[in-house]
Amino acid sequence: MTRFLSALSLLFLAALPVQAGTAQADGAAVARIQGGIVDCPNCQLQGANLLNTCVKTKDLHGANFDGANATLMCMSFANFTNASFRGTELSGANLAGAKLDGADLTGAKTSITSFLGTDLTKVKGLTQAQLNVACGDAKTKLPPGLRVHTCK
Repeated sequence: MTRFLSALSLLFLAALPVQAGTAQADGAAVARIQGGIVDCPNCQLQGANLLNTCVKTKDLHGANFDGANATLMCMSFANFTNASFRGTELSGANLAGAKLDGADLTGAKTSITSFLGTDLTKVKGLTQAQLNVACGDAKTKLPPGLRVHTCK
């Protein structure tokens, strides 16, 4: 029985989101984000499961999303100035018109991520490989030398 409980505990722990570094997400902040559309500047959301949540037009400047699952997250027109998305899963997220000045996208996964009308000129860690799997439009602003596919 002890072996069974130990194996079950390991399975449970393996299913938890991976935290970036040693810091952990603020459970109250995660609950606020998951519970509805709220402002949450400087929130500690690293490693959180934010799948299909919405923060459209809200203020999350300085928030830490490192290692979070933000798949299909509605993030359009929100303020993410100086936010950190290091290693964040942003696949299918909508960042159309979001303010990302000083945001760090190092290692973020951006498959089918929408950057329609988004100014990416001051984003840190953005690579062509990330843009190759994302999309934007004629209003998307990019750092010199980078390009993005047009969303269809």
